[in-house]
Amino acid sequence: MTLQRPASITDAFLDRLVARVPSTSGGTWKLTEVYTGEVLVELPQSTPEDVRRAFVTARAAQREWAARPLKDRLAVFERAHTLFIDNAHTTTDLIQVESGKNRRMAIEETCDPVMVMSHYLKRAPKLLKPVKRGGPVPLVSTSTEIRQPKGVIGIIAPWNFPFHNIYCPLIPALFAGNAVVVKVSEWTSWSAPEYLEIIQRVLREHGLSTDLVQIVTGYGETGADLVRSGVDKVFFTGSPGNGRKVMATASEGLTPVVLELGGKDPLIVCDDADLDQASDAAMLGVFTACGQMCVGAERIYVFDAVYDAFVARMTA
Repeated sequence: MTLQRPASITDAFLDRLVARVPSTSGGTWKLTEVYTGEVLVELPQSTPEDVRRAFVTARAAQREWAARPLKDRLAVFERAHTLFIDNAHTTTDLIQVESGKNRRMAIEETCDPVMVMSHYLKRAPKLLKPVKRGGPVPLVSTSTEIRQPKGVIGIIAPWNFPFHNIYCPLIPALFAGNAVVVKVSEWTSWSAPEYLEIIQRVLREHGLSTDLVQIVTGYGETGADLVRSGVDKVFFTGSPGNGRKVMATASEGLTPVVLELGGKDPLIVCDDADLDQASDAAMLGVFTACGQMCVGAERIYVFDAVYDAFVARMTA
């Protein structure tokens, strides 16, 4: 059987996405289709100057965005929510082509940002509204806690969940009035620019700058350039080794960081567990995405009384 790329992933479509990646170096990365090894497109690589310019551009747009009333920002996401759902099958095609996931897992991943968006559409007004607090002199003085945007948020995303790990932190950052610069993985680079098009389309419809979200590409040094480019907060998902490098670089400017460096997640099987259900859950937890996910079950603790029966089911 000859494998073919999905019909939605045309050369013209990929070329349009490539055009959204800033690069003045002329350097490229060969993006391949994982099932066949076919080179789909040459991905431009961003230079330190490209990264710096992305931050300057995003910061200018952020001032306008933050000045808008929250109801205006909510209106943008109400529209984006619909378009994300409408484009889910194309995104699923992209995720499969670039990461090799099966159809079900790729579709599940497209649901995550939509659910995050739905959550903040309901919760953002309460989370972001000013809160009155008691002052230093009870009953006489008060103070008001006001939520201010950080500015420009940097996101350094991994390859294993290319859509989830970009848009789940990006969405609340934008809700709160920030701009975002994303450094995508060179291995999985297409989910981000496709939905950037959607966000920019909605911003344009609402008379807002389309520069609010920027994408840069490259190897590890591009991530270091991002952290050094005046970013106001960094979200990094990846290995502990690279997480240490991000933290060390961020410490030069006392930049706040959020590091998600994987887990050593335990699965516990108690002596009153439904062992058929438990063994199914354990197999799913261990082998989903070939175990290449931060919430995968990496240790299983089983009560002595059900150990042999559980192992027999797992072996079968």
